[in-house]
Amino acid sequence: MSRTFWRRSLLALVVPPLTWGLGAGAAHAEKADDLVVEARELSARGDLGGAESKLKLALEVDRNNAAANVEMGLLKLMRNELPMAQQFANMALAKDRNDAAALILLVRVMGAMGQIDVAVAKTQEAANTYRDNAGVQLAYGEALLEQGKPDQALLAATRALKLQETSIAAMKLLGRSYMALGRPVTAESVLIRALEIERDPEALCLLAGIRYGEGNLIEARLLLEEAVGKQPGYVEALNSLGAIYNVVRNWDSALDALNRVIAMAPSFPEAWLNLGSSQRGAGRFDQAEASWKKVLTLAPKMADAWYNLGILYLENPIGTRDRIQQLTDSINAFNAFKRGATGNDPNVDKFIEEARLLIKQEQDRRNEQLKGTPPEDGKGKPPADGEGGLK
Repeated sequence: MSRTFWRRSLLALVVPPLTWGLGAGAAHAEKADDLVVEARELSARGDLGGAESKLKLALEVDRNNAAANVEMGLLKLMRNELPMAQQFANMALAKDRNDAAALILLVRVMGAMGQIDVAVAKTQEAANTYRDNAGVQLAYGEALLEQGKPDQALLAATRALKLQETSIAAMKLLGRSYMALGRPVTAESVLIRALEIERDPEALCLLAGIRYGEGNLIEARLLLEEAVGKQPGYVEALNSLGAIYNVVRNWDSALDALNRVIAMAPSFPEAWLNLGSSQRGAGRFDQAEASWKKVLTLAPKMADAWYNLGILYLENPIGTRDRIQQLTDSINAFNAFKRGATGNDPNVDKFIEEARLLIKQEQDRRNEQLKGTPPEDGKGKPPADGEGGLK
């Protein structure tokens, strides 16, 4: 079976309330803020192109508007335009170095760029300076969790929750920290508490992840469908929903969900990975191959794409491709997976041996076929009566 991928949210930013400008630039600031609000609404509905247009207008009105820079940075992050996303995060921080949303955006970007230590240092400095700022404490916790220190992230989330007892963002960070620590039951209780306050789309998605881990696919699907219903532009929830549809072999629904993700975030490699699984399930083998190759152009270290290609080449004929060449490609793909995978999969060596055996069988079949095939142009055929025989 092809591998699918469930990914946590990239969009869990602590978005502070917009503040109205004062003094001579008040009208410009207010107009820019109004445009940001419109952009957020469009983004939530999945109209990322419309959101980007609104944000461009906001930045034309007020280039230093922190909220506009953060939202534009998010769009760039979704499109995997990481240097641009970093630039927008830094623009927002230049105006306010303890802007929580900008700090968390920076954490996401630096994590994607493999430079999370930079974000940890920056958020730690802000957290030490602004101890009573819940958003800054959350940003520091996000950085620690991205760095692989969930126990320390847990402490930061707890500090934020003490400052704001009903903070949904703090509860979500707390829940993700517990999940990273292997404590899903505790994480579940925190997320249920958050959902009692507000049916937050990301909290729904996180709880769906717990249900998915328990094997409760029906409830996981219902939670994700609710999340997507509340926020159609929530690409990570749509991606996870597509992964569930793949597992239950509902290929049409999976294709619909994942094509929507690709339309909004064409540089989202996990969505391409899942889309390939849907296409293979629907019998569109050439499309599946193209999707998994797309993954490797976007994220060369995503070894699961090689695994899926190996399975595809091993089990499914693609057009009129030569069978021996396709089986050779399968072996090469599995070897690439072994080089890039973080863990060992005992099935891979079995698949490689199976491919080698099939190659040998195909070679033997072709050799036997050659032996039994008369040469062309009549050369070497037995002589007909009265032709070439003894006279």
